[in-house]
Amino acid sequence: MVQKLVERRRVKKRHAGAREEKRVSRPVESATRKGAEVLVGERTRDESFPIVGVGASAGGLEAFTQLLQDLPSDINMALVLIQHLDPTYKSLLSELLSRTTKLAVEEVTDGIRVKPGHVYVIPPNTAMTISKRVLHLTPRVEVDRRHTPIDHFLESLAEDQKGRAIGIILSGTSMDGIHGLRAIKDEGGITIAQDEKSAKYYDLPRSAVAAGCVDLILRPQDIAQELVRLSLHPYVPYLETETAEKLLPQSDLDKIFGLLRKATGVDFADYKHATIKRRILRRMLILKTNKMEDYLNNLKTNPGELGSLFQDILINVTGFFREPQTFDALKQEVFPSVMKKRSADDPIRIWIPGCSTGEEVYSLAICLVEYLDHSSVHPQIQIFATDVNEAVLEKARDGVYAASASISAERLRRFFVKTNGSYQVNKSIRRMCVFAKQDVTADPPFSKLDLIICRNLLIYLGPALQKKLLPIFHYSLKPAGFLVLGDFETVGEFDNIFKVTDKHFKIYSKRPVVTRKPLDFSTTYIAKRQVGKPAVNRLAEGQVPEPEIFKEADRILLTKYTPASVIVNSELEIIQFRGRTGSFLEPAPGKASLNVLKMAREGMMTDLRNALDRAKRSGEIVRKEAIAIRSDGKYFDVDLEVVPLKTNRAHPCFLVAFEEALPKPAPSVALGRAGGEKSRKERRAEDLKLVRLQQELSATKDYLQSIIEDKEAANEELKAANEEIQSSNEELQSTNEELETSKEELQSTNEELTTVNEELQNRNLELTQVNNDMTNLNASANVPVLMMGSDLRLRRWGPLADKLFNLKPSDLGRPIFDINLGFQIPDLKETINEVVDNVIIKEIEAKGPQGRWFLVRMGPYRTADNRIEGAVLAFVDIDRLKQGEAKLRARSEHLEDLVEERSRMLSNTTRLAAIGETAGMVGHDLRNPLQTIINTIHLAKEAMKANSASAPEKDPRVGSALETIREQADFMNKIVSDLQDYAKQAKPTFVQYDMQRLIDDSLSSIPVPKAVEVSSSVETGFPKLSVDPGLLRRAFTNIITNALQAMPDGGKLKIRAWTSQNIAAVSFEDTGIGIPEDAKAKMFSPLFTTREKGVGLGLAVTKRLIESHKGEIKVFSKVGEGTTLTVELPLDLRR
Repeated sequence: MVQKLVERRRVKKRHAGAREEKRVSRPVESATRKGAEVLVGERTRDESFPIVGVGASAGGLEAFTQLLQDLPSDINMALVLIQHLDPTYKSLLSELLSRTTKLAVEEVTDGIRVKPGHVYVIPPNTAMTISKRVLHLTPRVEVDRRHTPIDHFLESLAEDQKGRAIGIILSGTSMDGIHGLRAIKDEGGITIAQDEKSAKYYDLPRSAVAAGCVDLILRPQDIAQELVRLSLHPYVPYLETETAEKLLPQSDLDKIFGLLRKATGVDFADYKHATIKRRILRRMLILKTNKMEDYLNNLKTNPGELGSLFQDILINVTGFFREPQTFDALKQEVFPSVMKKRSADDPIRIWIPGCSTGEEVYSLAICLVEYLDHSSVHPQIQIFATDVNEAVLEKARDGVYAASASISAERLRRFFVKTNGSYQVNKSIRRMCVFAKQDVTADPPFSKLDLIICRNLLIYLGPALQKKLLPIFHYSLKPAGFLVLGDFETVGEFDNIFKVTDKHFKIYSKRPVVTRKPLDFSTTYIAKRQVGKPAVNRLAEGQVPEPEIFKEADRILLTKYTPASVIVNSELEIIQFRGRTGSFLEPAPGKASLNVLKMAREGMMTDLRNALDRAKRSGEIVRKEAIAIRSDGKYFDVDLEVVPLKTNRAHPCFLVAFEEALPKPAPSVALGRAGGEKSRKERRAEDLKLVRLQQELSATKDYLQSIIEDKEAANEELKAANEEIQSSNEELQSTNEELETSKEELQSTNEELTTVNEELQNRNLELTQVNNDMTNLNASANVPVLMMGSDLRLRRWGPLADKLFNLKPSDLGRPIFDINLGFQIPDLKETINEVVDNVIIKEIEAKGPQGRWFLVRMGPYRTADNRIEGAVLAFVDIDRLKQGEAKLRARSEHLEDLVEERSRMLSNTTRLAAIGETAGMVGHDLRNPLQTIINTIHLAKEAMKANSASAPEKDPRVGSALETIREQADFMNKIVSDLQDYAKQAKPTFVQYDMQRLIDDSLSSIPVPKAVEVSSSVETGFPKLSVDPGLLRRAFTNIITNALQAMPDGGKLKIRAWTSQNIAAVSFEDTGIGIPEDAKAKMFSPLFTTREKGVGLGLAVTKRLIESHKGEIKVFSKVGEGTTLTVELPLDLRR
């Protein structure tokens, strides 16, 4: 087996060597060009075709039809049409477009894979995205009441296809598609818009052109030609591959960098070259340039192209609140540290290099303002946003953007102002942000910064610039400053000057350093390049990752030690080449084809066909050996093997392997005499030739037999088909005779119908005029009207009646009483019959839908000949009149109540004045006897306790009587105190007092029943208040007393004190009987009480005492559940 492999390799090497010698003799340039062509072919076979997203609105069908008509059927592209469609109707776009193009047109279903040469149309009421060349449908999405399906799809296309994406905007009337085109352009794709002359409606293309995100402006026919050219351009497959880096030599790049540096002042020499090369290839693609020399000449003579290349290289990818988790991390980790120990005079300084169009800058400003809303200190905010591109800075300064789903409705209301269909950041936010042109790699930086946000900038810079910028960022920050980088960026070797604060969100804090290396602020930062030597910072050539080593080893083994082979489908079309198949297959002259039989070398087709047929029928491996074929003018033997692949049975595939046959050893047969016989060599050649001829004859016989069988089966089918056609022909002849007769009859009928039709047209014009008059009359009258026939079925109604009664077309002809009109009209049927029978008009006021009042006017329906054939109901909205009447009635009742209340208050005022005067006069006289009574009762009770030992048989009624006298005396004493407190103005003396102590003092002065559970709590850190303890204790005592009286059967009383902003609050919550709603409004009025025992001054006095502290008392109560009284006092009485 080993020997056999060695001999096979020798044969292959001989043929490979011969081919190599032929290639060496060609010019180097030609060989390189052919290699590029082979690469392009391989990429094409790898289905690396572009996908075109086409957005359109009004007038877009005509433009897209013109585009499709000029596209060839074999174009190596897929087109996806995103048309603004009515969400309530079925779309006929697919059917209409399929009539105008040879390309396959189909309406998108969820999960369909995109194929070249196909047109995909979005269905109505959906939004569409693409991922890994698969289209996905989601329900219709609206942002700020706007449906933007074009942006939705083009943004996903840019993310999925990168530089292979192509975006086209055709005729339309909205502003959809701008974000999508910008995303495609940022990823390196091509963007095209329809020109103004050919567009029916130019609003959609105009907005895209004005946004600066369109590369080409063309007619639909020219767009089609441009797409064909792009599908054939050699650089298209390489826009997003590593091969793009090999198509531009370093010498040409240096020349381009020099031209850009001279024109813009920006040096891209130490930027990462891979991205720049792809951008240069993209510009060459747009300009239809295939040679680098031509593009260099264009740059030298065309300053506008230099500007376009400069704009393309500067990737302006940004958005509002991009990666929102990073902003949350800033709020939680960075902003608290920045605000720590900061005074209001110390401004917050932030630098955002590479700010692009400013969305990230304003997002940060909004985020910081929201954080400061909860801070007691509000320092000034200074955000320095810089970029080398003056065009994007102008847009950032204006701060005008389209609506974005990443901006919440609350932020949109607070921080944006709507202007001309867009949104502008308000002035307060714009004043915080300073936008300036600055080359961060060359210009001096800002200093004394709290925060630097440099996300997704370092990834475009080479190692030399990264090593320069990070120390500069360290220098610019304050000692406690922070640096935020992008997801794929790190500080690398500079972890000695930056400390990781949040590894996930790439947040770093500044480390203090003893000695700082000298910083380079000059523009001469470019490292000297040594020709022929690799850069220091590049990865050593030997340091190849292990998976790459394994892949390379597999590739070498598969290339050198496996036979050349192809994979064919059931139609015998080659779908993949494996190894070098040039010795066995070659393209056939004429129309291009990948059919394996057409590509087979001379002498192989018959055996190959037989082997494929046998493998297809049997499903087993078929092998043919020693097939003589002709290749490059020479004959050699080939072994052929067809292996059925285990795939879909309906569409089988086969692996066809080719291998050069090993030479057979010479037969060991004794040779005859030399004289009279042929030489051994000649006999061997003849034998081989004879064997070969026999094999060819046998294969030819098999092939002819299979062809004969196929032909016989086809003839049988043709005979059967011919008989069917003959019978059908006879039937058609008889049918034709009948049709001729029918035609004559129809012609005469048609003449009659033409006359009738003319009459009907005139009548129709009259009816149309009358209908228009009726429609305008109903619309102008602004009164819903219902018309009924004599059977009281609906005959007609006005447009306002549709809305009022929710009528549908199916309600026509229904009885009026089968429809719920929503009106409360008693005896409606009898009333309508009375109107029709007596030919009178009646008016009834009734409530209609939504509780509105209407005047229902009922009258008879008169015809032109004065006959009554039904009734007409008109509904006049009188709700405003009714509301006016109700308001007047309520106002009158309210005035009467006010007069009554004023009279009562005047009576109470007179009464209270007299009480106050009396209380002042007799208060002192009453207190002395009352105090004497209380003291005497106390002495009597003490004497009873002392004599209890000597006189054990005492009368218990005496003690009970003394206790009753004491309670009544206390009650009288309280009445006198309340009268005096209410009669005179309270003048508190304020001192700092503890709230817990005040609550405890109040509770200690009141006997609490055992059935009542009392609890009190004071918030931790509750400050001492400036109050009059005596007055406030009396107020709390009155509140607690009322609460205890409300729980005669026991319950719970919770007293809680807390602070809120500038208020100190104390609540008293009981589980008593509650206060009725009618008593709530009067409970603080003097002399109002709901108890049998009491004069109604307790709560009135309490309110006065609290108001003397500049506070207020609030009440919440529910009958049967309890009452909560809340006393609110200012923390600082000076406010």
